[in-house]
Amino acid sequence: MSAEHRDARLAALVVNYNSGPFALRCVESLQAAWAHEGRAANDLEIVVVDNASPLDQEPWLAQTEERGAVVIRHDRNDGYAAGMNLAYARTSGGPRDVVAVLNPDLFFPPGEIGKLIDYVLEHDDCGVVGPRAFIDEEKVLHLPRNPLPTLRDWFRTFMSQLSTTMCRDYSRRRVAAALPWWRDRAPIDCDMLSGCCLVLRREVVDELPALMDERYPLYFEDSDLCRELVRRGYRVVFHGGVEILHHWSRSCGPSGGIDNEPMVRGLAGRRLYFEKFYGKTGRIVTDVLTQVMGAWPKKLSYRPMHVIEDIGGFDAPVELPLPGGSEYLLELTMAPSWTLAVGIFASGDRWVCPEATWNWFFQAQYFVRALDLETGDVIGAWCFHKTTPGRESPLELETYSEYVSSPAREALS
Repeated sequence: MSAEHRDARLAALVVNYNSGPFALRCVESLQAAWAHEGRAANDLEIVVVDNASPLDQEPWLAQTEERGAVVIRHDRNDGYAAGMNLAYARTSGGPRDVVAVLNPDLFFPPGEIGKLIDYVLEHDDCGVVGPRAFIDEEKVLHLPRNPLPTLRDWFRTFMSQLSTTMCRDYSRRRVAAALPWWRDRAPIDCDMLSGCCLVLRREVVDELPALMDERYPLYFEDSDLCRELVRRGYRVVFHGGVEILHHWSRSCGPSGGIDNEPMVRGLAGRRLYFEKFYGKTGRIVTDVLTQVMGAWPKKLSYRPMHVIEDIGGFDAPVELPLPGGSEYLLELTMAPSWTLAVGIFASGDRWVCPEATWNWFFQAQYFVRALDLETGDVIGAWCFHKTTPGRESPLELETYSEYVSSPAREALS
């Protein structure tokens, strides 16, 4: 943390939907990290908006209020973007203060939030900066890079489902783009950041018509924000030297929730996004591809591009054989096209998933492949089913302190 920016104020915005325990822990970990950096408590302003969660959130919302956060219990779910705008409207600050757009299932280790604040305040050409994110406290599961949605990429994704050759070509491009994201520690200019954690100067936010375009019911609002900032001449920066935890999809799980509302909202958001940036052509292409993909057999979306060995069900951490003598990238996904995958680095003659990491896996079927990092060759592909439920509770601050240094442990305890 730069002493020059110690007095910068942070307005942290969180939108909650059925993830109250995680939202509370997000607030607590941010407050602990803030205190660890020696910042004044009144320089951290936190606003949590509950978007009319159908499950009772009151026990956690009340505790969040007790922690000093402002909690807005919205009477309807107008979407993530609208929730963020509602939260931002309740904050205050000057042009050189900072705003953070946060998912509720984040956990902030000590020493990280200050790096994001320093970067965005030291680089006036940076419109937004985001961190490296892991699902688990062991920092094994690297969350994927989010490519900026374009019509070309949308069409390539569609075609990759029709052709094994095209699927492999798309996969090679995606891996090449993801590797620097997962390995480099320096800031990287990019065109898109995940909306799970975005840090901006207040003066930049106030240039925009709104923090987020609230016409988006869910998803694509982060893509829209990044495109708007680039259009205004700002850099979008991924900071690989900043590490946070994002436990991922704790509001609805991997399948889109029981009523599939997130998927329905996501399809509406995609249509709006492509129409907004590509006009009538974007809307027509999106409608046609969405209709075709919705009509084809589900097995087409699960057509493997490799020979996959089914190694069965596991109620304990999975173990995978490796040839040994090299370094490998394991890509873990829920569909054998590997169009969106978590990255894992491994070496030696086997990989055994750490138990703390295994606990975060949902109860579901997974596909994993191993790539030789020197040659890029696929040296194995497997599928397995986790037969036990995934973790449904956030990390305890005291438990996480086992993974951090002594000064940080004191701040978390």
